[in-house]
Amino acid sequence: MVPAVLVAALAFVAPPATVGPEPPPEPEPEPAPATEPSRESNAESESDPQAVPERRTRTTDDVLTRRKGPVYGVGAALRLPILIGDGKRVMTPVGFGAGLTFRVHALHLGPLRLGGMLRLGHSRFLRRSTVLTDDTPGAQEVVRWSSLGHTDFALGPSVQIVLGRIFLEGGAGVGVGISSLIRANGPTVAEEEDVSDVTLMVRGGGQLGVPIRNNQGVTLGVTTQKYVSRKLVVATDDLGIPDIEPNANPFDLVLDVVLGYQMWF
Repeated sequence: MVPAVLVAALAFVAPPATVGPEPPPEPEPEPAPATEPSRESNAESESDPQAVPERRTRTTDDVLTRRKGPVYGVGAALRLPILIGDGKRVMTPVGFGAGLTFRVHALHLGPLRLGGMLRLGHSRFLRRSTVLTDDTPGAQEVVRWSSLGHTDFALGPSVQIVLGRIFLEGGAGVGVGISSLIRANGPTVAEEEDVSDVTLMVRGGGQLGVPIRNNQGVTLGVTTQKYVSRKLVVATDDLGIPDIEPNANPFDLVLDVVLGYQMWF
């Protein structure tokens, strides 16, 4: 009897349990905003010797603006040689050839550079002729070729002038010329005329150089070469004259027009 009364009293005293929505969860803390690096930290990173340096763009044709140190030039050129002396009386006056040039200019005087050069090359002239096998009626015609060649080596002073984006190069030289003439005067090899000579050779000329990219470009120039030779042959137009004395020097004066490719470094 007593326990039942005690339970009823406790139920009367305790407040009834309330039923309702659950409390909302507590909001999570927001992350702190990222701070920008300070100027001091940027300065420290720039002064760091281990930092990767920025790439600098190199001038493509810096040889044009070089103010000290030697300037080298190596070129290869095609020649258009023209006989302007006695040689044109013996051979076709226009030929073909090629040459190499090595230059170094070490003394700088403003846009003027002084140095030296080595030049070597070869020129060839050809003439086609048709001759008869004999003097009898019905003789056959035979095509024969005659040739005149010059191989030259020259060494001398050189000058280079910088004119904005181009070079003006000139020079003179003294060297050796090796010359040969083979002229077909008949239908057989036995009737060929063979003359050769090794002589002193002097030359002079100039060229215009245009760097295009990375100190490489094209050149256009003119040179004159004189072969100091005393060899004489009969001029081609006078071969039919009997007992004529030699009257033409085949190794005389040559004018070269050159177009080439050159590197400066």
